[in-house]
Amino acid sequence: MTLTTRAQSKLQSPKVDSRTSTPKSQKGNSPRANGPSRKKSDLTDTKAKRVRTGCLTCRERHLKCDEALGRCLNCRKSDRICRRGVRLNFIDIQTVAPPHIIDRPKGAKVTFRDDSRFIASEYVGGFERYPPPQPESPIQDRQLLHPDAFNALGTDYLTSLFQSVAHSFDSAGFDVSPEFIVGPDTWHEPHIVPGDELLPHGTSNFARKLATRQYSSTSLSDPEQIFLLQTFIEEVGPWMESMDQMRHFTQTLPYHTVDEPMLLKAFLACGAQHLSVMSASYGSETAIRYYEMATQDLMSLIQDPNRDSVLCATAALVLAIYESIPSPSAPKINHTTGSRALIRECGWNAKTPSLGGACFWINICMELLDCLHNSWSLSWDPDTWGVDMNMDHVHHVAKAEDLWLHRIMYICGKVSDFRVGSQLQQSHDETDAHIGQLNQKLQDWGHLNSWCDQWIKNVPPSMRPLGQIQPWPQNTESVFPTIWMIKRPAIIAQFFYHTARILLARTHPMEPDFHVEMKKMQQAHAYDVCGIAAGVKDRGLSIIAIRCLSIAAICLDTREAQDEAIRISKRLCKDTIWHVENVENELRQHWNWPPPHHDTVDPSQMHNNHYYELDQPLSNGHDVHLNVSNPLLGASDFSMEKHPYQGFYITPHHSLDQYQYNSYLL
Repeated sequence: MTLTTRAQSKLQSPKVDSRTSTPKSQKGNSPRANGPSRKKSDLTDTKAKRVRTGCLTCRERHLKCDEALGRCLNCRKSDRICRRGVRLNFIDIQTVAPPHIIDRPKGAKVTFRDDSRFIASEYVGGFERYPPPQPESPIQDRQLLHPDAFNALGTDYLTSLFQSVAHSFDSAGFDVSPEFIVGPDTWHEPHIVPGDELLPHGTSNFARKLATRQYSSTSLSDPEQIFLLQTFIEEVGPWMESMDQMRHFTQTLPYHTVDEPMLLKAFLACGAQHLSVMSASYGSETAIRYYEMATQDLMSLIQDPNRDSVLCATAALVLAIYESIPSPSAPKINHTTGSRALIRECGWNAKTPSLGGACFWINICMELLDCLHNSWSLSWDPDTWGVDMNMDHVHHVAKAEDLWLHRIMYICGKVSDFRVGSQLQQSHDETDAHIGQLNQKLQDWGHLNSWCDQWIKNVPPSMRPLGQIQPWPQNTESVFPTIWMIKRPAIIAQFFYHTARILLARTHPMEPDFHVEMKKMQQAHAYDVCGIAAGVKDRGLSIIAIRCLSIAAICLDTREAQDEAIRISKRLCKDTIWHVENVENELRQHWNWPPPHHDTVDPSQMHNNHYYELDQPLSNGHDVHLNVSNPLLGASDFSMEKHPYQGFYITPHHSLDQYQYNSYLL
């Protein structure tokens, strides 16, 4: 009934024509009259603005970003990190802490380049949003590339490009916590994490702690450990740092011993060994106990392929120092060869900075002094040390002293090997090729002598004596000149320079024809060595002074000079663990002195002056012991058949293929 009534009322309602019934006053308000303009204004007012430069954080949360620079409003409200990147939807290239470089696969050759500035310059105002480039930034290399060359780049280069992109953002423009900022260079060198330069083929947590100075908050509480560590820092560490101006072993590494028990035990073993030699009341049981504990910890790590190679090499070097300290009991494991092999495993050389370079030069200095002492050949060829021998090039003042010291050590090493080669050739009978060998020896001798001339000519003033007085104007009893130098690198460099000159004068191929001239050359440099040694008051330089003095004293031909040389050597070793009984006896024998009267001979003092516990007397400079060679020659590399740490060593996981050990072998 209701449906019928509604239908009838709809049919009875009059039809109204819109064209005739609409008033004129309302025509202007009809939607049809101003349809196009009304529609355009409505779209302008209601359509949302598209965000094009918003942060990636809001994009991932599907929120509209207000595009505020630094930190947008949404991130401030939710206390989130406002992450930003390039205007690409398929990559997020900005990170708070740049990641370290991934180990390259075997045989891969990838060159990383940061072209973010070049890409940003393609956008309007993109290049201006970057801070000024750093002086040594690899981005500057991009300026050498032609702009049209970017279109011709291959797929492999573009792939590596987007994998290595990292922006140089100014950390002050972002609201980032301080723990995320490692250092000022991190923003400009994103691929280098502090500490990774000590292990180019891997990572080292210990090296990163050293670089970022992450010291432990706890302290030592054992009185014995504190006393032994203090002994190491005050007595043993100074002569270890004769080649290390940064003083890692006395001012840096002790702060990390609390977190590194193996390194602490090695330090304590050296300190206890020093006390046992200096004082008869202090037994050697404590030293042996800490030595065995540190060795056990090191052998456990050597079996771990994921070990920290930097920590292992440092601890092995300290244990090698323990073995070099005179002791009646011979060590069970030769850490001298083990430390050398671990240093090679880390890839350290003359160019390695920080702790790696310090360990390298300590190891080289120990072997060089022993080779000079025993007429041995160096196991590590000086040509593979990586020393820059371009002595005409002007270097930075801060690094000049270390560089010139390394150069004279390189020259002295070459002279030492030349002496051994000359003596070996002299032991054979003359053949038809003798003249050719003699000419080659003359050429090599002249080349080494010209190196010495060039070194002393171009050495910086800070490496020269600050004062030098000849003995005749003095009112003293010394027959040697007074040579005064302030800096430790200058003293060491002058020792090696004069020693190299003395050895060259002894090994001249035509020595009978130039006997008078070579004799004067030996005398002059020998007196300089004795004069420098007489003024040495730094106990850290006593070992180098004694070794060089023993070589120079052979050239002394007057009894007055010989007596003073003996007094100088005794004074240098009076308060140290290094005794000179063997040195004095050999010098007396060479000078044809009558043998002294000995009541008793202590067997524990028979090996006091040797690093490798060998029964070898001091070489007199003319005779070489052909039956004994450098023990490092056949056991200083893990690639050798008789490598150190037999039964314990396992190859680490980080790649070692890029270091060719065969180039180090003689």
